[in-house]
Amino acid sequence: MKRDAFRPEESQWLRNMVELSLLFLIAVIMLRGFILEGYLISTGSMAPGLLGLHKHVECPSCGFPFAFGVTFDESVDGEATDDDGSHLRTHARCPNCGQASISVESVPISHGDQLLVHKGVFDLRRPRRWETIVFRNPASPGEAYVKRAVGLPGETLQIQNGDLFIEGQIARKDFETSRSLRIEVFDIACLAGADDWRMPWQMKGNWRLDDGQLVCAAETEETEETAGVAGTADSGDRQTDEQTVSWLHWRSFRWSGGAHVTEVPLTGGQAEADWQTCLREMQNRPVTWVSRIEFDRERQVLSMRGVMPYQMQQDLVTWADSEPFRNAVFRLAALSHISPLTDLYAYNSSVASPEFPVHDLMLDVELSWRKAPEWVSVTLPVRHEVFRLELQPSSKTAELISETTGDTVRVAALPEIRDDAGGESRMQLEVSNFDHRIIVAVDGIVLFPELDLPVALAELTDSDPAPIFQITPEKARQSAEAVTQQSRLALGISGGAVRLEALKLFRDVYYTPGRRRHGVQTPVQIPSNCYFVLGDNSPVSADSRNWEDPCVPHKLLVGKPFVVHLPSRPGKLTLGGYELPIRIPDFERIRYIH
Repeated sequence: MKRDAFRPEESQWLRNMVELSLLFLIAVIMLRGFILEGYLISTGSMAPGLLGLHKHVECPSCGFPFAFGVTFDESVDGEATDDDGSHLRTHARCPNCGQASISVESVPISHGDQLLVHKGVFDLRRPRRWETIVFRNPASPGEAYVKRAVGLPGETLQIQNGDLFIEGQIARKDFETSRSLRIEVFDIACLAGADDWRMPWQMKGNWRLDDGQLVCAAETEETEETAGVAGTADSGDRQTDEQTVSWLHWRSFRWSGGAHVTEVPLTGGQAEADWQTCLREMQNRPVTWVSRIEFDRERQVLSMRGVMPYQMQQDLVTWADSEPFRNAVFRLAALSHISPLTDLYAYNSSVASPEFPVHDLMLDVELSWRKAPEWVSVTLPVRHEVFRLELQPSSKTAELISETTGDTVRVAALPEIRDDAGGESRMQLEVSNFDHRIIVAVDGIVLFPELDLPVALAELTDSDPAPIFQITPEKARQSAEAVTQQSRLALGISGGAVRLEALKLFRDVYYTPGRRRHGVQTPVQIPSNCYFVLGDNSPVSADSRNWEDPCVPHKLLVGKPFVVHLPSRPGKLTLGGYELPIRIPDFERIRYIH
């Protein structure tokens, strides 16, 4: 029997499918060759937003996940060392709780992020400030780099105190750009379980920890801080009384290390004799001990660089003969854990670099309640001023008040408060002071126009600290001022019963001086059709600050990366008792690039 021949309509359908397949193949080739192209990041100059070759680490103390870099570019000068002088190439430090010496030697290496780049987009327009771009390395056009365009053609640019200045005025980021650059420094969902660790949010009033979450309820039993205080703030009065508000104040706790300087007074005739005894004994201890503690005879203070190791504290107390010296050591050891929040990158744990105090912070908190609070307050420091945000859910109003002058500087209506299926109300609140600009958003909606605080380059002095191993009165003063300023960041609740479903703190990118070649000590003029570029991982980024020729010509621009696609992580496949290394798609890293 003969097979039935194709009917005309079936033959036409087949021809159509073949044509569509050919058209699709041609379209893919065209897109790949002329519109889209993929690039694999190898180094960590844009971490933690864009990762190079790295190891995915989970802190054993708090469970916080983070990336540990394993490849760096030519800007890296040396390796970091631990207190005993050992290299930290195989050990990481958690950015959330500060746990040091986390072994990563057995952690497999993950590939860097793969970028899908829209080629030719900059043939139609110029890059915008803060935009991520891919370009050919001016010194080696065969290499493709990814950085952020910060200086545009014809502008005069300078970096000072971690900020970017254009024509002598600070360059500011909008809300979405701030979100894309922010770097997480603490998450309340990841609390360390060690006895000697302290949560960096100080609880005052009716706050308590409940199953890893912070809860504030007006009916909670009085705490030591609120004993004897009765009543709550009147819901019609926007002036929240310090005694009726339960506050969370930020205070950065450091487990070990650091370059901050802490001082305590030490007087008495026996102090010098005890100090000389300790100096002699320390000659037989780790070499770093002698360089990390100092007795200033003229000022009568005992100074410590970084956190005092526990063994060092025990030895100093044992060697000393006088009680005043021992008491000073105990106090210095305790205070040395309170440090400024700095531009420390967990990604760079194996790289030696100085740390700089960071004051540009963003609070991101998710609140829920059944009984609405009378007030939700946030105090936010900006340079030498403090501003207070006050939200009143009952009247759906928001006010921003200068605590320096008492003036209300912004007023807005709150968006409709969300209610979930369980009958609870929810609100996400984001407050930041990046670039001396106050931005407030509720549920992703910016409440009122940004408040820009004036700051000009001429007002500032270089805040570059003294050499990392040097103890000076100026460094002690800077450390104390930074701790005090950062502790003014606080979240307060008055009345009601509120649970913090999430509480995260972020910092802005701090642009370090690098090798000071361009745009740091003196301004740099950007030629026409050229761009000044910087990496987000400023301590280890080879960019316009350090290159011999600082600017990237427009003709070398490749395009705009717009998505991280097809990232992978290492895995294992077991077959017949044998383990085979394989690559597993890491879907959590797939994302759009702002």
